[in-house]
Amino acid sequence: MQSKNFYFTKHSKIILFLFGFLFFSQAQAAGGGSDNSTNNVTKSSYYYEALKLIKNKSYEPAIDSLLSAEKMSKNDPDIYNYLGYSFRKINNLDKAAFYYDKALSLSPKHKGALEYQGEMFLTLGQLEKAEDNLKKLEKICFLGCEEEKMLKESISKYKQGKKSNY
Repeated sequence: MQSKNFYFTKHSKIILFLFGFLFFSQAQAAGGGSDNSTNNVTKSSYYYEALKLIKNKSYEPAIDSLLSAEKMSKNDPDIYNYLGYSFRKINNLDKAAFYYDKALSLSPKHKGALEYQGEMFLTLGQLEKAEDNLKKLEKICFLGCEEEKMLKESISKYKQGKKSNY
């Protein structure tokens, strides 16, 4: 009987270790949300002000705040991602494309930029490019993520002739 308990205890510890390892790695991977740059960049007050403005759909003032934040941090893909988002929301798709490209040049696996750029591609009628972004997200988010879910939903709506909510 004692050998069975030893066997169970030994395997339980291994299972707990593996579970803990998987949980910890997923927690680390999920920590970024849309702001998921791999750089540990300190965010300025301009950046946080811009996020509040974006939440309130005040995109032009958000752009001003983000441009001020950019002056302080030229290598932050999150700033460029939200500049792209804000320009897309005011229908300046040329500038949106520029800033999404800049975010992705700094952080090619930036989930937020890939999702938002995919949304822009749909707005431009470029379904194939949006689907390419979705494929990239599926590789990055092998266990699924919100950005993948949102772009997949938008592509589905696009194919039905409906407009995305994002």
